[in-house]
Amino acid sequence: MPTVNVVYGEEEQTIQAQPNEILGDVISRTGLPLEQPCAGRGTCGMCKVLAEKGLAEPDEVEAKHLTPGELALNNRLACRARVQDDVRVILTPIVVYSNKIFRTSNRYKKTDTPLGLAIDLGSTTVAAFLTMMDDGEVCTGAAGLNQQTIYGADVISRLSAASSDPAAAERLQRLALASINQAVDSLKLSQRIHDRIGRVTIVGNVAMHHLLARLPIESLARMPFQPHSKASIRDAAHLMGGIFPDDALVSLPPLIGGFVGSDALACLAYFGFDQADGPMAAIDLGTNGEVLVTDGKRILTASTAAGPAFEGVNISHGTRAVDGAITQTRIQDGRFHLETIADEAPVGITGSGLLSIVHELRKTGVIEVSGRIVEDHADFSSRIVMGEDGSRSVLLTDDGEIRLTQWDVRELQKAKGAIRAAIDILLGELELEPSDLKRFILTGSFGGQVDVEAAVGIGMLPQVPHEIVENIANGAGFGAAIFLSDEGFARGEAIAQQAKQVDLDLAPEFNTRYVNSMALGAP
Repeated sequence: MPTVNVVYGEEEQTIQAQPNEILGDVISRTGLPLEQPCAGRGTCGMCKVLAEKGLAEPDEVEAKHLTPGELALNNRLACRARVQDDVRVILTPIVVYSNKIFRTSNRYKKTDTPLGLAIDLGSTTVAAFLTMMDDGEVCTGAAGLNQQTIYGADVISRLSAASSDPAAAERLQRLALASINQAVDSLKLSQRIHDRIGRVTIVGNVAMHHLLARLPIESLARMPFQPHSKASIRDAAHLMGGIFPDDALVSLPPLIGGFVGSDALACLAYFGFDQADGPMAAIDLGTNGEVLVTDGKRILTASTAAGPAFEGVNISHGTRAVDGAITQTRIQDGRFHLETIADEAPVGITGSGLLSIVHELRKTGVIEVSGRIVEDHADFSSRIVMGEDGSRSVLLTDDGEIRLTQWDVRELQKAKGAIRAAIDILLGELELEPSDLKRFILTGSFGGQVDVEAAVGIGMLPQVPHEIVENIANGAGFGAAIFLSDEGFARGEAIAQQAKQVDLDLAPEFNTRYVNSMALGAP
């Protein structure tokens, strides 16, 4: 049997493979990070690895996604390359840029006060927040990639893998633990400080919660898509694989309902939905969009499958937040001005960059209200090109290497249409108008950096005064920090009982609102 030697930075593992086995399947058994946003279907081209001999010749899918130079260097797609002989594979170290990474205080180093860890187990990013247990101060945060992405960027792909293969379910749980451990390691705590951690809370969406807790997931895959259990797990240390101090109390707060998890619950607590003195709304924007609305008395929640476009996935030149990723765009004097991370040359488009680009092109008339890229334009005709399939694209860089395709626009329309429809339905349930809202919060890694003007301009958000809209990156993580105390955890359980989940699949007007909300500039 051939052996596969996998190298990731200073880590190295050797594992046996079956002849002709898919390389990505072999790598998944090592637990080392590999991004496969399309769950290995060969459509995203993002699982590139550097290999040394031992693999079958590249197929037509690899030829499509890899440049001649990459092929010459034996770069391969892990989801397509097949093992034929002993092979050494080098994985590119994954660097995470996140607004969850910060430091506000060094007080935890100067006292012997007990410490807590608040963990936000996100589908894409896992964050750890070190908290003082005397007053709840969050001192520092760190983040890493959720290594479950080897099974796909979306939770449906991961649930499908876990339900079809018990070994995959076990591996997904271990990958969640490895990701949590990596996020905690990124805090760079000394052993003395690490030993002072007395409590841990972990929040996440329903799928992340069930995969971590090893709960049955069958009910999540069929109507009405409800959790196997919504109850809190006050002592979850037995599920943690020994990654926390032996005497630390590890707790999983309760869930709210179908795909509205404890991360949304943490947002409700941190933003004070249970103490609101008037109408307010919040959206946790990511692959799944959680929409939260209150009239000051009732709390309604909903989850909508916005899709991975907000994470830069399923976008032709989409990317995570890395050096050179486009985050904002301005059009001035007929030219594109692209803002990128670290001011590096553009390498791809993030979710916030996609939103900004479409908004700017809509304002200039390159994109119509319907989302259609026009055939001709006074200022940008030379940038509008026709593909082999007859669809149009807009060249964003002078060399044409990065472009916005008609498909990309449609992906954004679907994502923003789902979010907007959910907002309108929840407002309607509470008999509220957008003008009634006193506060509108955008949170999450994506929501924390969304351009409010662009979000309102393309109709993802209703027409509300910009001054009531707030970008707050870490609602779920800071809410999880609240749950570290007995009082805070009990408050979370009370909010979970108070909040009602609205099942959008059963809402008769959802499909109509969704279709209408796909227009770029919906009222």
